[in-house]
Amino acid sequence: MTNRRDRIGVALTVFAAAVAAWLPVTSAQAADGPVVHIQLQDDTLGLPLPPTTGDPTMVNWGLHNDGPGTAKDVTISADLSNVIGWVTTDSPVPADHIYTWPTRDVPEGAAAGSLIGLSAKPGTPLGTTGTVTLSGTSANGTVVSTTAKVTVGTTDLKVNKLAARKGDKPGSTIDTPVTISNVGTLAADGVQLRMRTTIGLSYAKHYSNCVYSKDSADDYFLTEQALCTFDTVVEPGKSYRVDQPVGLDVTDQALFEYFSHEALPLSGSAPKPGDGPVLSLVAAGDAATGGTAIDRQNIDADNTADMVAGGATAKGAPGDLVHVTVSLSNEGPGWVGYNASDDQPALLVTVPTGTKAEEIPAHCSVWNDEAKSGTGEQTPGAAQYICQSSPNEFTVGDTRSFEFGLRIRANAATTTGEARATTAYGNTMTFDHTHGNDTAAVTVEVEGGTTPTPSASASPSATAAAGTDGNTPRTQTVSAAGGSGSLASTGSSGTVPVAVAAGAAALLLGGGLVLLVRRRNRA
Repeated sequence: MTNRRDRIGVALTVFAAAVAAWLPVTSAQAADGPVVHIQLQDDTLGLPLPPTTGDPTMVNWGLHNDGPGTAKDVTISADLSNVIGWVTTDSPVPADHIYTWPTRDVPEGAAAGSLIGLSAKPGTPLGTTGTVTLSGTSANGTVVSTTAKVTVGTTDLKVNKLAARKGDKPGSTIDTPVTISNVGTLAADGVQLRMRTTIGLSYAKHYSNCVYSKDSADDYFLTEQALCTFDTVVEPGKSYRVDQPVGLDVTDQALFEYFSHEALPLSGSAPKPGDGPVLSLVAAGDAATGGTAIDRQNIDADNTADMVAGGATAKGAPGDLVHVTVSLSNEGPGWVGYNASDDQPALLVTVPTGTKAEEIPAHCSVWNDEAKSGTGEQTPGAAQYICQSSPNEFTVGDTRSFEFGLRIRANAATTTGEARATTAYGNTMTFDHTHGNDTAAVTVEVEGGTTPTPSASASPSATAAAGTDGNTPRTQTVSAAGGSGSLASTGSSGTVPVAVAAGAAALLLGGGLVLLVRRRNRA
């Protein structure tokens, strides 16, 4: 029993750390010795009826020791006496109905907890409610108890799925229908509708029963939230629609956008009403079978963004290590937050002939021209490097800079390479219609040197072997990076060799260096 629960220790530690930031200060902290809090992942639990075979509802808890010092001989117990008459557990419970976990020491900070699974006994009336109390003791401190409410039956709210949209122009308004269905077995005594948008969308109208706020961006860069409260009882097996479509204004910054919505059972009191009309829920027949817990609608606007390459100039003598800072910027009008592919905005840097790249910035790796992708390696001396920023979203005016350290070779002359705005796979950014600023010169002025005359037939070797001296002095011009395709491509235009992929994986695992933008599929 204990060994099975230990396997989830890592996940529970993460959970405990997440809740630590909002732990309340309690009177128990005034006691001598450390104070340990029991924190539930969910303090309101619904037990499906009939029970789900092999998948009980978990009383899932973690710990946080506020200190001072380590809490010694901590024992945590779950008192099931209030519910034991109508639940079964996934572990044997003593005759006194108090389940106790093994004693251990708990250092300051977040610590893993454990869990116990509960299922409703067949025939238990829906709505039967009780509590499970978790408490504990410590040889030198205090353990703060907590309670979980357990109810037979579930409230399971789903929202409608919205079809993806393309071609909406800045200045237009999208009318978005929203419906909520209860596919559970218990009514929701009120509901909250949580809606969020990316920065290229705004709410066309504000309602008195909605609270509007700016959120920190999540993985989809959703930032503006509307939390609307309805006192409507949402019955099981029924569907309800918002009485008027939610209006979304398409702003001048709109390009790749999301609209997200989800429904939550109302808990606590409703917020104070604001100004404006009331948004209402009205009955809409039987619960829809094709709903989802949370829906993210893709809205690709008819707009552009201008990604601009920034070059640099450095001066030095043969043997000097000089630094050049190249950049990738977004001059709008749209912001760029493209989350459907790894083929994100990037900067392809061609090292000036007669210099060797010795210092490679973070998020830049050797460019493999054959595979049309970065290798994931930061080997010095390559002819070209591909640079991707993290995060990969570019709001209007954003600039991401990358500094290279270049060693000027003996007998080198003044020389010029290039920075090119492209994608991670060397493709053209189809949303960028202004190409005159896609490239910028990277020049190293060598004292006493002369500027060579470029040769139209010469091009850099993009596959310089690791361990070589890299870019040796010769005449060099730059060909356009990467073949055809568009940002909507979900893969490289070539195949990365097995050895290259293995090398990149080893670097990522060994050093924790994020060089390739992770894939983020649309919901």
